[in-house]
Amino acid sequence: MPGQRIVEISVTPIPVQHIKELSKVAFGDNIGTHSTEWLVRARTDGGLEGVTIANRFMQQFTGFDKSIGTIRGLVPLLRDVFLGRRVDEFLEVSDGRVVGVHQTFKEAFWAHGWMSILAFDLLGQEMGVSCIELLGGQVRDRVRAYDTTFFYQDMLNPVKAAGQVGAEAGESREYGYTAFKLKMGRPGRWFAPQAGLERDVEVVMAVREAVGPDARIMVDANFGYDGRLDLLEDFIRETLPANLFWMEEMVTADVSDYRVMRRMRDRLGSNAMLVCGEVDTDPPSPVFVDLVEAGLIDGYQPDCVLAGYSRWQALEEWLKPTDVRSVPRNFGNATFGTRAELVFGAASQTFLMLEDERFLPTVYADDDVSFSDGHYSIPSGHGLGLTVDAERFQREFSANEIDVR
Repeated sequence: MPGQRIVEISVTPIPVQHIKELSKVAFGDNIGTHSTEWLVRARTDGGLEGVTIANRFMQQFTGFDKSIGTIRGLVPLLRDVFLGRRVDEFLEVSDGRVVGVHQTFKEAFWAHGWMSILAFDLLGQEMGVSCIELLGGQVRDRVRAYDTTFFYQDMLNPVKAAGQVGAEAGESREYGYTAFKLKMGRPGRWFAPQAGLERDVEVVMAVREAVGPDARIMVDANFGYDGRLDLLEDFIRETLPANLFWMEEMVTADVSDYRVMRRMRDRLGSNAMLVCGEVDTDPPSPVFVDLVEAGLIDGYQPDCVLAGYSRWQALEEWLKPTDVRSVPRNFGNATFGTRAELVFGAASQTFLMLEDERFLPTVYADDDVSFSDGHYSIPSGHGLGLTVDAERFQREFSANEIDVR
């Protein structure tokens, strides 16, 4: 029986809000309190509605003389790929599992991975199954999440300094999180090198004291130790009592530097995983292939929504013979990203933890997903199990909706 046909697509900018102001990172100024979720909804002639977000497309804006990163570029892209197509045209399915992308759509889905998530959502709904089943089936009953909202919070409250980050981590632990990622790399730009190193160490130790000995603490330097492997060695040594779970992008991806860093880590007695790859926009780029093949990293991080489900399926096949874990980046993907990564994590054999931005609720309806003891439960609905709250959308956001018919 022919599949349902997509008859309408819309794009709506949805304002979203963090639970608190997010401060600086090693390379950039304050993140702030608000962001935008570029909600894409596709409706079929049989009444299905699938969702994804176009954040990664809209964030590529480089000037008004180009269509990338603009609505005038997004609308024809969505129209050409989706409008008038059947739901069952996009993905190849065998024994109820997606095994690939039909050739017609592979170029689009590889360039715009968020599109593949929409295709999964619609197909799962039409088949009456969860995207978890389409991705290979459920391998865990719940997915661990880490709080990723610890930027240079010490700079928002200079008097408390590292104590501010510790206090926020303590509040997060009380809420239920058991894993926390801290932004490091202060020697690189915002501090004098030695002072930046000292503050990085102070923040790690303050958080360890606040969250207790059993919580996971990860650090992400956004390359803030580039050219200062001497300071990085001091950082690893001084934070040994904190028992870091992973160290992320301490320096730019480079085989030579990672070989030095891995030897340094081992010599000093750290058990922290080395992870990187969130900047890999065309995964796997050659340098990350080299790092994986040389056994120099323990986790690989291409963005969950940017790469999309189809590309991540291919990446996992590549990683399967190795010991490298999947730890997809999720920052910048708003509320939708949490659900997209939760579904992926429920089905992935190599998945480690979900990066949680902790946005306040916006446009989506409540469902059966819950959070407790540092983990999200698994959604039971078809597709992504994510639906738009029609009443709230109409009341608060519909005036900005752009229809593509």
